[in-house]
Amino acid sequence: MKQNNLFILSNGRVAAINKKDGQIIWEVKLRQYLSSSSVATALGQISVEDNKIFVGVSGILLCISAKDGALIWKNELKGWGFAFVSMANVSNDSASAAAINATATATTVIAAT
Repeated sequence: MKQNNLFILSNGRVAAINKKDGQIIWEVKLRQYLSSSSVATALGQISVEDNKIFVGVSGILLCISAKDGALIWKNELKGWGFAFVSMANVSNDSASAAAINATATATTVIAAT
């Protein structure tokens, strides 16, 4: 499925951005799905596959809808700690991006499909 959106992860938020005009289509604050308040400055990674966005941040793995950012599921990876979550895309159907800055700067990570 061809997407006209870019998906970004920055400062504790995930957003869909229109590729043609740069407008934000939707955005969610990850803190609404997580109990940790350190999400805004945490290391994270994002991967897009089909209509799902996989987000690894603060030692937690989330799956959210590419349509609207709604939470599909979350795995708190109990016993794994709160470190960086690295993901591999095994289908090679989508691009993935990694590594946001551990500070509160606006470093943006983009994954496009």
